[in-house]
Amino acid sequence: MTTQPPESSRVAPTLIAAYRATHYCVNGVSPPFLLRVDEVNADLAACHLARAVESSAFLTAWNPGSRPMVDEDNALAQDRLRRTLEARGYALLEGLGVDPTGQWAGEESFLVLGIGREAACELGREFRQHGIVWSGADAVPHLVMLE
Repeated sequence: MTTQPPESSRVAPTLIAAYRATHYCVNGVSPPFLLRVDEVNADLAACHLARAVESSAFLTAWNPGSRPMVDEDNALAQDRLRRTLEARGYALLEGLGVDPTGQWAGEESFLVLGIGREAACELGREFRQHGIVWSGADAVPHLVMLE
């Protein structure tokens, strides 16, 4: 799978670089594990196998359009994302998108198991995100820009 090249995006290159550098922490399993963009992940492969899925996406509703919002608004949006995903029958694992430089606070997220790329992109757009992280059967998380 290839990702849309950052040059074709309307998102600032510095923001794309920040998305690529983010540590996507999957906390809803024991032991927790960390996803990095474009790096094969044995823990993710094992998670896919254990859950009998071939794909997953790391999604958030926090800070739409990469504009900081107050925690209460982010929590409401994240709860709406949870309800939407559960209503569609997806299994979820809690996650947190963490800036390794510490310049911005972590964003509550979900690893959505069994979701296809197009469905994940549609949800990202619905929740006004610039991008999502999607992994197929190869267990390599890819940054997919939605702009």
